[in-house]
Amino acid sequence: MNEHRPDPDALLAEIQGEVTDLEGPGRRGRLKVFFGATAGVGKTYAMLEAARERARAGLDVVVGVVETHGRKETAALLEGLDVLPRRRIQHRGIWLEELDLEGALARRPEVLLVDELAHTNAPGSRHQKRWQDVEELLAAGIDVYATVNVQHLESLNDVVARVTHVRVQETVPDRLVEEAHQVELIDLPPDELLQRLSEGKVYVPEQVERARQHFFQPGNLIALRQLALRYTAGHVDERMRGYRRAHGVGATWPVGERLVVGIGPAPSSRSLVRATKRIATQLGAEWHAVFVETPESSRWPEEDRKRVWETLSLARELGAETATVGGSGAAAILDYARRENATRIVVGKPHHSRWRDRLFGSRIEDVIRRSGDVDVYVISGEEEDASAARRRYTPQKREPIDLAIALAAVAAVTGLAVFLRERTDLANIVMLYLAAIVALAALLGRRASLLASLLSVAAFDFFGVPPYNTFAVRDARYLPVFAVMLVVALVVSTLTARLRAEVDASRRRERRTAALLGVTRELVPLEEPTAIAAAVTRQLTAIFGTPVRLLAPDPFGRLRTLDPAAPGAEALTPGVAEWVRNHGKPAGLGTSTLPDSGALYVPVAVGEEPLAVLEVPGERAAEFRDPEQMQLLETFARQTGAALERARLAAMSRRAEHLTELSRLKSRFIAVASHELRNPLNSLGLAVELLEERLSGTQLADDAVSRELLAAAHGDVSRLRTLAKELLDLSRLEAGAVELHLQDVAPATLIQQSISSAEITARERGKSLLTEIAPGVALVRADPALVARALDNLIDNALRHAAGKVVVTADLVPDFVQFSVADDGPGVPLQEQERIFEPFAGEGSRESVGLGLSITREIVRAHGGDVWVDSGPGPGAVFTFNLPLAATATVVEESI
Repeated sequence: MNEHRPDPDALLAEIQGEVTDLEGPGRRGRLKVFFGATAGVGKTYAMLEAARERARAGLDVVVGVVETHGRKETAALLEGLDVLPRRRIQHRGIWLEELDLEGALARRPEVLLVDELAHTNAPGSRHQKRWQDVEELLAAGIDVYATVNVQHLESLNDVVARVTHVRVQETVPDRLVEEAHQVELIDLPPDELLQRLSEGKVYVPEQVERARQHFFQPGNLIALRQLALRYTAGHVDERMRGYRRAHGVGATWPVGERLVVGIGPAPSSRSLVRATKRIATQLGAEWHAVFVETPESSRWPEEDRKRVWETLSLARELGAETATVGGSGAAAILDYARRENATRIVVGKPHHSRWRDRLFGSRIEDVIRRSGDVDVYVISGEEEDASAARRRYTPQKREPIDLAIALAAVAAVTGLAVFLRERTDLANIVMLYLAAIVALAALLGRRASLLASLLSVAAFDFFGVPPYNTFAVRDARYLPVFAVMLVVALVVSTLTARLRAEVDASRRRERRTAALLGVTRELVPLEEPTAIAAAVTRQLTAIFGTPVRLLAPDPFGRLRTLDPAAPGAEALTPGVAEWVRNHGKPAGLGTSTLPDSGALYVPVAVGEEPLAVLEVPGERAAEFRDPEQMQLLETFARQTGAALERARLAAMSRRAEHLTELSRLKSRFIAVASHELRNPLNSLGLAVELLEERLSGTQLADDAVSRELLAAAHGDVSRLRTLAKELLDLSRLEAGAVELHLQDVAPATLIQQSISSAEITARERGKSLLTEIAPGVALVRADPALVARALDNLIDNALRHAAGKVVVTADLVPDFVQFSVADDGPGVPLQEQERIFEPFAGEGSRESVGLGLSITREIVRAHGGDVWVDSGPGPGAVFTFNLPLAATATVVEESI
């Protein structure tokens, strides 16, 4: 019979997961992910092969969207499969094809193929991302096959950027892959992948060399392959642990190294944690730090409880998963190790004397004896830790009051026994002593009950057994009675004391859980910081019995209470509160940082960003020296931080909606105003021209003042005409009302067109125009007229600020062609770089109305690109924008 029972929660989760195999309205579809390191490893090819196998088995398999990228091998696998027509969406004058989500939901196939899970849908689709379409399909009970690369996982986005120096913009949340029913790794060694690249099976031949120089470098491919292998191994490991928990598997499966270190109150525990970290690093293994909370631990001195808490914090900082479990030491740590499928347990060498192990048993020997197929490492601590541990285990003074009460209780029972020894059986007297021992164990604990057990046996022998008033025993039949009485008394007292301690610990955990639940329930619906502060203040004041306050920075940066009803406004010790806010660590009374202050302060933060500070006044702050109380307070601080962050995001969302509405109204006003101004300005310009012609033959024509006034009027009218036209164009671009006439055009053509129109201006200003176009730059998909206008604006801006030279360049980066216009002028201050593309952000002049850069930004964005400015501490500025490659030359992700 298996002594390890299945975990009910894990078993229930597995049963709920198996509901996906059933038919009916509650069925949820299963997701199978074909996972790879990069493009070209064969994800789409493997997905289509699996789909054809399922189709041959009689399942209804439909291709939702599969990108073949013109590869014959991939396209051949589509033959014979039912292909769902794609939905065509028109955006800015071009037609885009996307997954027909409505058609798939209406068709309801058993298996739907969805390629490129990280793809961004065209504007006008129901969901912004393709993975959101997949979530809706799964919720409708449709099984989905999908492909994704490791660089598209959200959690690995920063890692991939550091390795490849390419920031992937399209990502998939990790939870979608983690919740997948099956993840199949499609792996290919880097050498073979580079060979496929050379054969043109990854990118088109024109882009092979460029890909080799950028993303497809051997080092990048090796790193991405390792990331993919590790992520897949982690997914499989989690599935294995879930299976073990659900089926109560107790034996260790040595499929991977995992270490568990048990920690306690001994000072050597810190050295033990560091040693385990070193071992885990050498093995490349995951490790856990576990503290076993026993009934006796609740009566440990404050110093010991604080040491355990600090050791767990150290383990977390070193990268361990930490846990606190209940039960007896050896059994609890072994159960945890088997539950996590650990292969090695690390324990510390004992520093107490041998007689203690002989009397109370050795926990380390118990772990070794019961470890089975789990290896046990016994490690000694540092020398100073060992001496401190020996000092810790020096027997402490017993509680004199409890021991005196135990002595008095035994004396009272003995007096009653003397009175009853001639009137009742000895068995009844024995029961009286046992009853007293049980009562003492329940009320006073183990030490008092043990003393009472020993004294009760002695008193029963001395006063209750003939001959009286002597320890001599006339009848040898009483000797077994003494032995049984002593054993029963010791066992009963120990079990009663342990049960009492466990009940006390259970009550404390229940109170903590109830308090956390109460605070969470009240904070969830709140979205105003003042309401959150009032709720936190009220709840924590009731829980801890002291007026806890929530302090947050006001508009001037001073920490003040958020709750208007709270007494006082400023912090009791402002300097300490500011230190906590800036450093994100607890400080004040009861801590090792600024302990002489008048209150305890705990940071309220989300991640690394401090939001507020919790203040506990000095009269009760000393109680938080208890690590359990401090841990509870920090948990409340994290909940408060999450609530404040949620309120901040809600306020930002409301403000964004408000700004969006204002922007819409602004664009509409500008469009109407510029449209209405156009006709009067045209009439005014024509009137000035006619007036100039009428006066050409009169005396006023020879008057210098008249000529100057006419020239100024003519210039102002022209400038207002340009302003009205650019305002109208900008409003149309921002509203997406400009229709793009897209063509495949060479970057050199666009640059040459703009250079030709700007050469006259450059010569007039004494500036030189240079071009640098990288060889082999691919075609771009763009509207030539609009892109030329964007380049004209950047070149004109550079000519106005350059000292003598302007350089226009074009280069190829992954998926884009990058255009840059550099000048040797004064540059752009860092604080101005973010807002320089806003309308009228520049100073404007008689030559410019300050809208050229804004129009450039909107033109580039309409093409799906981005624009930015770089300006270092030296002279000069570089304005850069990128445009997507043409379809015939696009370097895109492809799975074959």
